[in-house]
Amino acid sequence: MTIRFIHTALTSALLMIAAISHAGPDESFKTPSLGGYSPVSYFTEGAAQLGDPAFAVNYKGKRYFLTSEEQVALFEADPQKYQPRHGVCTYSLALGMVRPLNPTKFKIVDGSLLLFHVDEDKDALFEWNRSQIDERELLRRADNNLFLVKF
Repeated sequence: MTIRFIHTALTSALLMIAAISHAGPDESFKTPSLGGYSPVSYFTEGAAQLGDPAFAVNYKGKRYFLTSEEQVALFEADPQKYQPRHGVCTYSLALGMVRPLNPTKFKIVDGSLLLFHVDEDKDALFEWNRSQIDERELLRRADNNLFLVKF
């Protein structure tokens, strides 16, 4: 097994555990959303960066780890801007499936943070980028399939 596969499997497992553990609002703050990755870094750094629990913020029942006080200020000024558009893999959702996301696979489209699934068989971001279907049409389909996601 490669280190990348182990990291991907571990990240996916942590995200699934976080998704399953919706015992209540207090419980959801124990495990960070996005596997601990900072939602602000996708926009400001163009990269998936692990946040620091010292810069934790809570928003709508979720806990996010950011990387600095500057990121905390940006997030608190406009938290909705930094929320993932779907909370699950956008490409899979466009195809009518709900798959957990991998916070290291992302793309920003029209100001929306899109996150994607990856496992040993499929890299959904790669599939999204090579799709013959227009990106806006894929987004429309994913948005229309949000009823499949149980929050």
